[in-house]
Amino acid sequence: MLADPQVAPRHAELVRVGDGWRVVDLASGRPTVVNGVAVGSAPLGADTVLRIGPYTLRRVDDEIRVFGERTFSALSVRGLTRRIGGTLLLDDVRFTVFTGEVVALVGPSGSGKTTLLSAINGLAPADDGEVLFDGRSFHDLLAADRSVVGSVPQDDLVLPELSVEESLWSSGRLRFPRDVRDAEVDREVERVLDELDIRHIRKSRIGDAVRRGISGGQRKRVNLGQELMSRSTRVLFLDEPTSGLDPRASQDIVRLVRQLADAGRIVFLVTHDLSPEIIALVDHLLVMAPGGRLAFFGPPEEACRHFGVATADGVFSRFGERPPAEWAERYRASEAWRRYVITREHLLGLEGVARRPAGASVPPRRSALLQLRTLVARTARVKARDRTGLFVLAAQPPILAAVMQVVFPAPTAPMLFMLSLSCMWFGMSAAVRELIADRVVWHREHRIGVGVGAYVGAKVLVLGGIVAVQAAFLATAAYFGVGMAEYGFAWAALAGVSVLVAFLGLSVGLFTSAIWGSSEAAVGTLPLLLIPQITFSGIMVSLRDMGPLAKGVTWVTFQRYAFDAILKTGDEVANSTYTKGEFEAQAVGGTLWKLGLRETASVEDVGLSLPVLAGVMGGASALLLAATLWRVARRAKRLD
Repeated sequence: MLADPQVAPRHAELVRVGDGWRVVDLASGRPTVVNGVAVGSAPLGADTVLRIGPYTLRRVDDEIRVFGERTFSALSVRGLTRRIGGTLLLDDVRFTVFTGEVVALVGPSGSGKTTLLSAINGLAPADDGEVLFDGRSFHDLLAADRSVVGSVPQDDLVLPELSVEESLWSSGRLRFPRDVRDAEVDREVERVLDELDIRHIRKSRIGDAVRRGISGGQRKRVNLGQELMSRSTRVLFLDEPTSGLDPRASQDIVRLVRQLADAGRIVFLVTHDLSPEIIALVDHLLVMAPGGRLAFFGPPEEACRHFGVATADGVFSRFGERPPAEWAERYRASEAWRRYVITREHLLGLEGVARRPAGASVPPRRSALLQLRTLVARTARVKARDRTGLFVLAAQPPILAAVMQVVFPAPTAPMLFMLSLSCMWFGMSAAVRELIADRVVWHREHRIGVGVGAYVGAKVLVLGGIVAVQAAFLATAAYFGVGMAEYGFAWAALAGVSVLVAFLGLSVGLFTSAIWGSSEAAVGTLPLLLIPQITFSGIMVSLRDMGPLAKGVTWVTFQRYAFDAILKTGDEVANSTYTKGEFEAQAVGGTLWKLGLRETASVEDVGLSLPVLAGVMGGASALLLAATLWRVARRAKRLD
């Protein structure tokens, strides 16, 4: 006999087979776990680790030795109430959950399920009431160490380009303090692979609906595994983990959840699947009625008796028979309320207990440099795995260089404008969706301590390297392709300015990406950004011929400075009119005067010098990146 509510009265049998033994699961609805894997039947050798509920059993000759490894903890929700305006979202919700219990949170739409979980895990605290963990403020504990909680949303927040092992490793490296070595992260990855029974797919690419990878159920496990990388995770919140899965995969996931609870965790499971196979793995139903009222908390079989239904899925049909307030009052007058709410609070000694501080807990120190290194490596790996995207990025510079060489046999002003505009395009197009594509992943990681600077910095370094190579290649191909050396252009200056222009475009793209909430909106903004750059640059209409308003706008048009800087990396520009079939060389100053990039025709008047132009572009890039950091930090603050 193993005295624990997580162990069924008839849970498993040990059967003598020849000279050995086998363990046989009795299909009680609770898993029998051999070496980390739930089994129906398996040999029981001397080195076999058998887990039943919270207990570990080992065979020593013909003797079974039992070890209890679970420590007792309790999470108490006390009178949570929340309003927005005149709408009541939570109405005095009270219950207590013990370690090792799985609580299925159910209720119709608008009953406050998400609001309740957000109030418990601190994402959106309630107006009144408190949440205690072992008698201490749960929210104070979370402020000290967010890894106490693991939250798995309905959508899979994993990067499809990574393998299972890489996803877990980067998640662990971002979660652990700086004094944790990489070898220790490796050991935790091995533990999670075993705990979730996904070792056989460790090298497999995760993939998504478009790019084929592991199965949907396996992605759910990887998603959950990221939250289990920290051993300090004590409470798990799972939002519809079986959504989109077939019945067998759904049951496998819930059996896994059952094992995680048996190993000493509290699990909240939001689900609409109340099939008998799922309910058999659940300890309590937490039923919410519309208006955020607690309609029941207790074992599923007692919930069925309370609502007068044969199976748990019939609970939903009863809500239309009574007002929500009446369901809440009926539960508070029931024996289940006294047994599973009042008695539990009494056992924990919470009656009359005032809120107590969490003590002198110190948040684990995480190195911003270590986070940056991890995110840079992961971002670079993701980019490298996107072969189609990488091919497009690699093809852009040589194709544009070939077009320029065909159309412009010499470095004319229009050709130099196309060079500067192409470099600006490299940066903008590379970054305009970047902070949107993985925003939900970033939000998840920010909650466990990943800094805004490391996140944005990794994007800047990886994308900056990509666009720098693109711009330098295009400038080099143009330099040698159209013979720019003959016109006094310096290759190093031309390549350097081109890279700076591309970096300015990157800063514009990242800021745009930080502003918008959808990729469609961000991409749709690109023409609104590029067309004015062309219009006010001076290539279509000379700045000298523009009106006062148009001239004023040119001073805040980045392409004006980019074009001007590219021109000033040389001494002469090919005239756009032919003389005997050849281009005429014209001093850069004359071209600047024609374009309106200098005030007078005087030789001494060079307009803005090249260092000043580079400083303006560098300063604009810095301001845009600072604005990007501010915007990302503001979004992150809403999550805190």
